[in-house]
Amino acid sequence: MPMQPFAADWDRVTVQQAEQWNWLAVEIAEIRRCAEAGDQAHNRLALILLDHLAEVVIGREVNARLALQVADSSIAEMREFRDDAGKLPEELSQLVDEHVGPDRRKAIDDHLHEKTKFLKQKGVLTAQEREVLDRMHQYRNAAYHRDTLEPDLISDLVLAYRVLADELIGRHRPIAWTMASSDSNPVVAPQQLRGRLIEGVDVDIKAMARRFHGHAVKRVQAVVTAVATARQLLGVDSSGKVDASLPDDDMASMLTGLSNVSKHLPSWAKQAEGLKSKTSSLTGLMIPFINLDRALNRIEPSVRRLEMILDCWEQQRIDELRGK
Repeated sequence: MPMQPFAADWDRVTVQQAEQWNWLAVEIAEIRRCAEAGDQAHNRLALILLDHLAEVVIGREVNARLALQVADSSIAEMREFRDDAGKLPEELSQLVDEHVGPDRRKAIDDHLHEKTKFLKQKGVLTAQEREVLDRMHQYRNAAYHRDTLEPDLISDLVLAYRVLADELIGRHRPIAWTMASSDSNPVVAPQQLRGRLIEGVDVDIKAMARRFHGHAVKRVQAVVTAVATARQLLGVDSSGKVDASLPDDDMASMLTGLSNVSKHLPSWAKQAEGLKSKTSSLTGLMIPFINLDRALNRIEPSVRRLEMILDCWEQQRIDELRGK
């Protein structure tokens, strides 16, 4: 049966050379240089490059699995034959059921979460790995597009992503490892890239767990403080009732939202404390951190807004004392 390449760059000249892997070796070297610089700006760049590297390797793994699938036209003929009560052999019927059509291929080509979903279905990624990869992509966007990541968290995310991306590289099985090339540069195959991302790095999961535990505890404590302040400003009594004389405005709405999360504080504190014991694997550590992170992200904008308001009030009080 005719086969149908999926990769958009399948006909490029560079697919006949080692360039497609040589430039990833250069990117890995740049990731290491940035990660080892030790400052926030380089850590942000390392996170962006790591996300790009992971998406490229994931995309190539998808391409390798789709490039040799049966052509759409042949699948359409077999599906029509089967729909007309024709009897297909079991192997061909399975090909029809598992075929990835053009609409889904387009979605896979456009979105990382569709690529990871496909690889999870094929058994290349576990459900936990897929969740961590998708969240790492969101962290990259938070660092690059929105600048909402805590600066001291970025370096630890870079370390975790280096470990995860290195595992992806080692797991990748392209159709052709290397091909003949007239390029004078050394030929690099994907198996030669395995280990370069974490070369010279002490990957201690227990130490990483302690660092992520520290981030989580710090964030939960900030929410605890904000909730206590909000309840005080609302005049919440021992029965939980709010002072009825307060105006019903945006400020009161924000404070009420903060006050209402008080019921979640014990659970969040327990989740943060439990991160210290999540040392069985990287994904085993990252999943509970991600779950807690999602919960805190919903309330932290109000926490930051309250902190800004309190800072403004404090500055006004200082100005009044100084007679300004």
